[in-house]
Amino acid sequence: MHWPIFTRALVALRTWGHGNAAWRLRALLPRPVRSMLHRAKKSLENAPLRVVLPPSPAGQVPVRVVIFGNYADNWLARLSDAQTWETVPGGTEVRVWPDDPARPLPPPAAGVRNVIIPLSEDNIVHCPRTMDSLIPNHRAVEVLRNKAAFAAYVEEAGLSELCPITYATREQVRYPCIVKYVNAAFAFGSRILRSDRELDAFLSTEPWGSGKFIVQQCLPAPVEYVTHCVCKGGRILWSCTFSFEKETGQEIRQGVVFKSMTAIDPPAGALVSIERLLLPLAYDGPCNIDYTLTPEGRIAVFEINPRFGGTLMLPINRGYLQQTLSCIIANAAGP
Repeated sequence: MHWPIFTRALVALRTWGHGNAAWRLRALLPRPVRSMLHRAKKSLENAPLRVVLPPSPAGQVPVRVVIFGNYADNWLARLSDAQTWETVPGGTEVRVWPDDPARPLPPPAAGVRNVIIPLSEDNIVHCPRTMDSLIPNHRAVEVLRNKAAFAAYVEEAGLSELCPITYATREQVRYPCIVKYVNAAFAFGSRILRSDRELDAFLSTEPWGSGKFIVQQCLPAPVEYVTHCVCKGGRILWSCTFSFEKETGQEIRQGVVFKSMTAIDPPAGALVSIERLLLPLAYDGPCNIDYTLTPEGRIAVFEINPRFGGTLMLPINRGYLQQTLSCIIANAAGP
């Protein structure tokens, strides 16, 4: 396999540019130099990457994959690493292409199967439908990317028993409760409130009904679960599940901070419940579902992210990422 030196160097520079050392260095430089470095950084972030893989075996249709957009630095490192693609059938070339109107996608290559895989929710919305893909429809993205929209959806669909209670009014709130900003990712900004006094303090800066947050039933548990899926029409084609033990004193699991992570079989009934949430949306593509179990053993879904999950991008989980990519490519369909 061939990973060009240029690609490796570009990924390293992008990663370094977001690190603490780079920020400390910028602070020591004159403003004109900082401005020049900022422009150079933006140019690096929007530079397409190319990974060339070995030819497909005889009789196998070669596949050219376009990764559209860039969600996080570690995602870029995983998806532009030839090792990620070594067990993905048919791959001959991978292009990591920015979601940038100034850099339109190249036309589909001749003589190969072209598959496009967008990364973030915005990338999905902007993704050109000129290649084979397995991408959620716009309604599904808008429902799942916004916590208030998701809460309204489960209520309207009669699926509220699968999620924590979302309080519609201040009078309904029971403690402890959890406040979540509707567009936040990885649980950043979420907080647990335990009294009227704490809620009043929060509402003094963010008034009820602002549309910026929701207030939900808090279901504290030392273990939470994430199931990663690839779906078509809301049916799960492939999945893997992890249990996460929280750090001591960690009330809310944020990002990939945890005490332990274990690949497990999904809890009883979890996949059936997840499909119940996805079927009305006719969901296509990858997604990840964060949830816990109630004392009665019932699934309680916190959120469904209509994209890859960060857990798959950890080096230890490369095999699961490869299975995800293989399933997407195998089930991608033409525009």
